[in-house]
Amino acid sequence: MSASDQFERARGRSTLNLSVLAIVSGGRSILQRGQVDRTTLRSAALLGRAALLIAVGFFVIVAPAAELAGLTGPLGAPPNAKRVQTLRITQPGTYENLLVDGDWIDQDLVRINADNVVLRNCTIRYGRRDGLEIYGRNVVVENCHIHHVISGTFKAEKNVDSHGITGRPLHLVVRNTEISHVTGDALQFDPGRKADPYAWDDVRIEHCLLWTGPLDRDYATYRQGEIPGENAFDSKVAPDGPRARITITNTLMRGWGHGAIGNGAALNLKEKIQAVIERCVFVDNDIAFRCRGAGSGRASAWVTASDCTVYRTSRVFRLESKVEHVKIHGLALGEGVEGKFDEAPGAGEGFELTGERAAPALAPWPYRSLPVGL
Repeated sequence: MSASDQFERARGRSTLNLSVLAIVSGGRSILQRGQVDRTTLRSAALLGRAALLIAVGFFVIVAPAAELAGLTGPLGAPPNAKRVQTLRITQPGTYENLLVDGDWIDQDLVRINADNVVLRNCTIRYGRRDGLEIYGRNVVVENCHIHHVISGTFKAEKNVDSHGITGRPLHLVVRNTEISHVTGDALQFDPGRKADPYAWDDVRIEHCLLWTGPLDRDYATYRQGEIPGENAFDSKVAPDGPRARITITNTLMRGWGHGAIGNGAALNLKEKIQAVIERCVFVDNDIAFRCRGAGSGRASAWVTASDCTVYRTSRVFRLESKVEHVKIHGLALGEGVEGKFDEAPGAGEGFELTGERAAPALAPWPYRSLPVGL
């Protein structure tokens, strides 16, 4: 079950003695006057930067909602979506409202081999290879739900990774998309480490939910209770290519690092990348940031983490091989953080650590978004 589905199931509890005059966002009314329960208020906050105008007795309270990391709206295929087993995109255009159900086929479920493509409002599920492979320029993935892409077995020493989104994209945006329960990484670029005809670069991940957790039943060759997945994001770069740039902003990452690999992390930031991680929230991970320096002929990653919030995590930063240019600004540590740094052996040149702030209280699971806490 997706986090979105679990969240919807939890709605309708505990009516508050409040009368909402309006919920407005950007000057637009979202909800008119009426009684409201706690989860309705919480759902309204998921819309992003909003303002709640609440009447309590004779008083009116104007409360700006927090900036959020995670989903901002509906996603996945609508009930009347066209159902296909696989999808192959070889021409530019917009492809939307599709249910791609692989029925455990041993193939990639969706492949994009074209430039200037929008993939919107799609559900991609139940395959034994990758959920979505992208080999194109100027691609947008939005409002999609990718889940249960599973290969191998939990205890196998070597599995064929099944990733949520992978490939070699140039100018990619992924927004308002949920990826969960994959046996590789939610996102990985580029497994082939190639620079021909171009290397991957300029990837932006915004307002996404990347998570894993114990399976609610058997799926493919995995069993109920096992936790699939390696990292929310993993980077691989052509050694002779340019430094690849990725920005991950307002994204919620939960549950990584308790699966089948050692030192699993929400973010496995390695090789020749420049990663900017802004206003993200990390919950229930073994490692939030695994930052790797130069070694074995590969360059050091460069990582900037700004205004991120971390809860229930063993190690916030694992700094390997004197990783260079790690800059941490405005870090917030919440409940259950066991250690800030795992030095292996620690940071190299260009390290910065400035400012810490208070983390908001952590809401109970399930949730689609959490406050960044600025």
